[in-house]
Order: sequence, then structure tokens, then C-alpha cells
Amino acid sequence: MIVKELQGLVDQNRNKQQNPSFIKNLLKECLQSYLLNFIFLNKRYNQTFIFTGGTCLRHCFGMNRLSEDLDFDLKTTIDIEEFKEDLDNYFKKEYLYTALQISLRQRGRQILLKFPVLKELKLATKEESDLLYVKIDLSPVCSNHYQLLTTLKSIGQFNYLVIHYDLPSLMAGKLHAILRRTKFVGVENASAIKGRDYYDLLWFMEKKTTPNLDRLNDLLEESLSLQEVMAQVDEKVKEATSTKKRFFKQDLLPFIDNSSILDGYIGSYQDNYERNKQYLLE
Repeated sequence: MIVKELQGLVDQNRNKQQNPSFIKNLLKECLQSYLLNFIFLNKRYNQTFIFTGGTCLRHCFGMNRLSEDLDFDLKTTIDIEEFKEDLDNYFKKEYLYTALQISLRQRGRQILLKFPVLKELKLATKEESDLLYVKIDLSPVCSNHYQLLTTLKSIGQFNYLVIHYDLPSLMAGKLHAILRRTKFVGVENASAIKGRDYYDLLWFMEKKTTPNLDRLNDLLEESLSLQEVMAQVDEKVKEATSTKKRFFKQDLLPFIDNSSILDGYIGSYQDNYERNKQYLLE
């Protein structure tokens, strides 16, 4: 059943001549729905997990880019081994899917689900890995300053209620990522950026979202005004659109439906950022 659903997505998007990386992320999005259905229909977990991050923006607010990982903040601790076992049983008993491999990483803060489907779907050669990875990242709630919303999701066979942060709380998390995230790539260990962070930032600004400043300061462990925060973000944006411009595009490529727009999008990003940020400075 699961593989058949994934095959349908592959066939549909091959006809659109989508790049393989984008198709793989579409498959991950499909599998994310299985996991969200499991978590938010399970009484053991649905009052503990708070959905957050870019995937939350995609699933709950309709953001127009794909995302690859599921991020949750936990109100209370869970037994991670029990959670892993429950996940495994969910796929085996509900969907008779026994090929799934699940491992724990980062001292139980990350669950890695490995679906051996890529060769069957003709998305990997004989020499390449057969595994499609879906990650769940878990963090404790790090600030008491937040608002929660509940969104009903109806996707295919699934109907579930997602508990997640509101947009100001999510924007606080995104600004924290932009200001504090470190990323290094390649053999030269070059300092890079996640283009998705900046894509999401402009998406928030186009919606005139004001970040939850109390939450942001908790995450930063500082006490900054919004104007001081934006002055720091200004510098990050200048860097992202100049010296780290190539990383901006590389990171976004697998998550955008029409990759031909990226050069124009990134080229005009600084101007759009300056125009859209004015409401935050008033």
C-alpha cells in the first residue's frame, strides 16, 4: 500500500520532468503524513508533541516549498525506545509494511526512518543507496512564551488534529536559526547557510508576521529589541545574497517545484527583504 502510493507520486511527477531530488522530497512529504497521523492520533503522544519548523509551515500554513524533516518540541520527556517500538508496530500492523528500519541518533534526540524503496521506484541505480530517509528531530520546549494552534488535516486516507505553534512563535524560531545556526560543507569545511531559512523569512514577512520577541530572546538568551534583532538579520541577509549566494541556491533546489525561478528569486531577494521588513520597524 505504501509503496504503491509512492509509485503514484513518482509516475505523476516524472511526467512533469521534475528533478529526482525534488521527487524524493515529495515522497518524504507523503511519508510525513503517515508519521503525523501516528503521533497526533496516539493518546500517549498527542498532548506532548508540538509541531514546529519548516515542515509545520508547509503542512499547517500552506508554505509553497517542500521540507524534509519533522521537528517537534516536547512538553514532557518520552521513553524514546518505546516511541521507536510504537512507530515500528504502527507500520507493521496498520500497513503490513515490514521493510522499515528505524535507528536512534544524537542520544535519542533524532529518529531516523529508512525506507528501502528507491530502487523499486527507479530513483536509484544499482550502485546507489536504496534508502529513503525521513528524520524526526525532538527538542524540549525551551521557552514558556508561545501560543499553540490546532489544525485539522485531511490528507488522503488521514484525518488528524495537529498541535503546533502559531506564526509569531514559529517566526521567532526561524530568526533564532538564522542568527545562530552554523553549517559547514565540503572537504574545505566551508561556512554555508541554509537557503530555506531565508526563503521562510521572506514568507513570514510577506504575511506581515511579527515575531514573538519574548520567545526569541529566550532562545537567544539575550534581551534585544526588535530593531536590534533586525539589524543583526540585515547583516545575515547581506551575507546570504553575496558571499554565500551559491549556498542559498544549492540548499533550495531540492525543495522548489520550479527551480528555474531561483536565480531571479535570489537576485531580487535583498530588495524584497528591504521592502517587506518596513512594518517591523514602525
